Amino acid sequence: MILNGGFLRRFLLGISISTDGLETLWTDFAGIETESTKQLRSSSNAFFNGYNTALEVGLSHILISELQAFNDNLRGFAYEGAGMGLAMIDYTSFSKESKLQKFVDENPNYKILAHIGAGLAIAALNRDIEKSLALMNPMQRSWVIDGYGFYNGIFKWKQSVQKQIVPKKVTGYARQAFDRGLGRSLWFYFAGNIDRIVGQLQKFPESRHADMWSGIGLASTYAGIVSKESLRNLKAAAGSYTSDLSLGSIQAANIRYLADNIVDYTNLACSIFCGMSAEDAAKLTFKVMEGLNINEQEALLVDQPIYETYREGIRTQFIRSTVAT
Repeated sequence: MILNGGFLRRFLLGISISTDGLETLWTDFAGIETESTKQLRSSSNAFFNGYNTALEVGLSHILISELQAFNDNLRGFAYEGAGMGLAMIDYTSFSKESKLQKFVDENPNYKILAHIGAGLAIAALNRDIEKSLALMNPMQRSWVIDGYGFYNGIFKWKQSVQKQIVPKKVTGYARQAFDRGLGRSLWFYFAGNIDRIVGQLQKFPESRHADMWSGIGLASTYAGIVSKESLRNLKAAAGSYTSDLSLGSIQAANIRYLADNIVDYTNLACSIFCGMSAEDAAKLTFKVMEGLNINEQEALLVDQPIYETYREGIRTQFIRSTVAT
């Protein structure tokens, strides 16, 4: 039998839930099957399917067909996995053409998820994060770091969460984006168990809480699924960081709105965290984006990246809308 390059890539780099121990992890922490663990299992399967398929067939009509076959709730996870897979091909091949960039150009509504996937690839391959970020659009760099932080939270738990070590080359503003990804990882690691998530977060220094809460807000809104009571308990636990939780929730709504895959749970989470529908939350981000002056050549290490200006603008719009109502 002749083995093609795609088959070998999948054989060498492919991953599954069972081999990474996530299935056992959720069972141990949840104790029993819950809606949250069911969702995590389904979303992770979608992610790994997108990732493994991208490794095997590259950027092709077969890949897109596979991704589009997922339902509204899971499709984004599959696209994120494909972003990771295509980035892995870019980083391990000698081709000058970026499959990831072409994927983003052809599927702009999934560009955030694709860049999160790229961050996972950079972490998995232990690539130089600064060199990788320098080549990317300034509005997407934070999402790449977010994915990088998420990977470290899930697969380097002892170092990143228990010992609270930040990789040496994650400096300046990138540390904040890293913590947002780390916050997202807590949601997945503890299968939406609010007490465990909050308990782990509170072990971190206060200076890291705001961004971690934002990451939790994004994960709890985008990934779900927990009860209305659990969402309310999470908001209550956020306390003075409620606006950070809401900011993450708004960005989750934006990601789903752009991809036209808002589901009932997204609206539920946004109604509790933001006091509005997911669509209205997403539209807050559009107003801010319209007023941004984006320098495509923005240096990597600046005190106030354009992306943080964007986030602050969203927070301001949210606060205004809340006061108005």
